[in-house]
Amino acid sequence: MSILRKVAPTCAALWLAGCAGQNYGGPINSEQALSPEERRLQAVETKLAEVSRRLNATDAGREQKTSQEIGQLRGLIEQLRYDFDQSQRRQQEAITSFDARIKGLEAEALAPPPGSLPVDGDVGLGAPVGTVPNAVPALSSAADEEALYLKSFDQLKGGKYDDAIAGFKTMLAKYPQGNYSDNAWYWTGESYYIKKDFPNALSSYRSLLEKFGSSPKVPDALLKTGIIQQEQKKNDAAKAAYNRVIKEFPNSSAAIQARTRVAQLR
Repeated sequence: MSILRKVAPTCAALWLAGCAGQNYGGPINSEQALSPEERRLQAVETKLAEVSRRLNATDAGREQKTSQEIGQLRGLIEQLRYDFDQSQRRQQEAITSFDARIKGLEAEALAPPPGSLPVDGDVGLGAPVGTVPNAVPALSSAADEEALYLKSFDQLKGGKYDDAIAGFKTMLAKYPQGNYSDNAWYWTGESYYIKKDFPNALSSYRSLLEKFGSSPKVPDALLKTGIIQQEQKKNDAAKAAYNRVIKEFPNSSAAIQARTRVAQLR
């Protein structure tokens, strides 16, 4: 009995030591209990996996957002291209219609009014009843003005800007208050604008505004004045011109462009 009492404690100690070794000696992620070091390592690996997952999700989100932005930009470019093509088509149609109207007016101006021709045998005996005095000289002046205007306008369309400017100035000098003087001032300004001669372009537009304040070309002349001032970095003056177009001609096509440009200056 004394021997058993001495041996029993030793066996119990060995048994406990063996159990302890079995509990902390298994591989990581086994079904057996993990050592403190293994638990800490496992926790670190779990955090790394979570961080990696979040990074992947962030990258995927960024790629999706970038793809959406690229798609939106492509759509905007297509819309701008379509709007430009439509604008070019409308401009060409307007020019064609304008030419047709001018030629019709020219034909009407050149045609003698009814009853103005002398009766056979009465040549030199006086004008027939109903004839307006000085009618023929007036019609000749109108026809001459239109001819000068049309010639200059054709030169402008053909890209001969210097010739167009010279032609418009000749017409304006001869007919300063003619039927097409306001248009001549405007297209003179446009010719200078295309040549990047901004001072003379501004002078032409302002001549139109000062001399022909009720002309249909006033909104466009105001708009172009603002555009030139904006290109010259005179933003306050440009904004004032745009706001005048918006206020005084709210339903004009020039007002649509003026609103867009004012927004750009804010």
